[in-house]
Amino acid sequence: MQNRGGKEGACSYLLLIDDLACKARPNCGHPGSARVSRAGFGVAPKLVSFGVHHPRPKELEEKFAIARTRSPGTRDACATQIAELRLQSAVILTIWRQRRRHRLRARPFPEKWLTLIQRHVVIFHRLSASDRAELLGHIQVFLAEKRFEGCAGFEITDEVRLTIAAQACLLLLHRKTDYFPQLLTILVYPLSYMVEERRQIGEHLWEEGTMNRLGETGRRMGSLVLSWGAVKHGAADPADGKNVVLHEFAHQLDFENDAVDGVPGLATREQQSTWAAVMKSEFASLRAADESGVPTLLDTYGATNPAEFFAVSVEAFFEQPHALRAYHPKLYAELGTYFQQDPVEFFAESFGVDQRSSS
Repeated sequence: MQNRGGKEGACSYLLLIDDLACKARPNCGHPGSARVSRAGFGVAPKLVSFGVHHPRPKELEEKFAIARTRSPGTRDACATQIAELRLQSAVILTIWRQRRRHRLRARPFPEKWLTLIQRHVVIFHRLSASDRAELLGHIQVFLAEKRFEGCAGFEITDEVRLTIAAQACLLLLHRKTDYFPQLLTILVYPLSYMVEERRQIGEHLWEEGTMNRLGETGRRMGSLVLSWGAVKHGAADPADGKNVVLHEFAHQLDFENDAVDGVPGLATREQQSTWAAVMKSEFASLRAADESGVPTLLDTYGATNPAEFFAVSVEAFFEQPHALRAYHPKLYAELGTYFQQDPVEFFAESFGVDQRSSS
C-alpha cells in the first residue's frame, strides 16, 4: 500500500490500520503522500446467481434436519455427493468464466478507448505490437469485471477507467491470469486523501495522527483505493520508479497465495525456494541500507516488510529495468521469471544510477 510523499456516499468505508479501526475522511484532498500497511473496506460484494437455484434458509433447515436423522453411513454418502456437486459447480463456473473472458478479449477494441490510452499511458507506445494487442484484450476483461467508484465528488470517466486498467493489466502479460480475483471495486479520489491513524511505536507506546495517502488495498476487503493525481503521474512518467497503480496491484498479486508475505502465486516448489532465497537476501540488504542511510535504487519503503518490498520491486522492474538488472540481477531475474517479461527490451531509459548504491 502506498503513502508517498462516482459518488461520495459510495466511498464510506473503514480502514483497518495495524489491526485498529479508524474512519477515513472521504472529502479530503490535501497534497502530500505516505504509505500504509493494511486497509479494509466495507464495500460488500453483490451475490450474483447464474441460473442456479439457491434454497431458502427454511428449506435448508428442513434438509439438514432430515440429514441428521439418517444413519452415519447415509450421512457420509450425502456429504460425498454434496462435495461432488460443489466441485462440478466450480468446474462449470470456471469454464463459463473462461469462455466469457475469451469472447471479451476477442472483441474489437473501441477506437475511442484506444485513443485515450495512446494519449495518457506513455508506456503503451513502448510495447511490441503483440504485447499491445494482448494488453488491450486484458483491458476488456478487466473493465467488464471490476467496478469503479468515485470518492469525494470525483467523477469516473472512460479516461480514468482506461488509464488505471492499462497500467494494472501490464502485470498480466505473457502468463495465465485470473484478473486479480480478490478485487471487486476500485475507489478513486481526485488527489491524495487523509486518514486518522493510531499505531504502536513501542511496547507500551502509541502514536495518533493524520496521514496523507495515494493508494492502498487489503487482502480480505475486495477493494483498492487510488489517487487520480498519482495515477496520472505514473502513466505520464513511466521511468521514475514510482507508480501507484503498479504498486497496489502488485499487492493484489501477492494476495493470490492467500497471504500477505511478498510471495505471489508461484507454480512449483523450486520456484518458491529460489524466490524465498533471493527475496530474503535483497530485503535484508534494503533494510540495512535504510538503517544506515545509504542511498538505494529501490524505494526504502520496501524495507517496511516483505509485502511492501515486493510492491516497490515491481515498480522498479517495470519503470527502471536497466538499473534494476545492473544492480540487482538476481532480483530482476526472479521478477522476470514470474512475470514472463523482460522490460529492458522495451525500455531505453537513461538510468543515472551512479549516485545510488547496489543495495
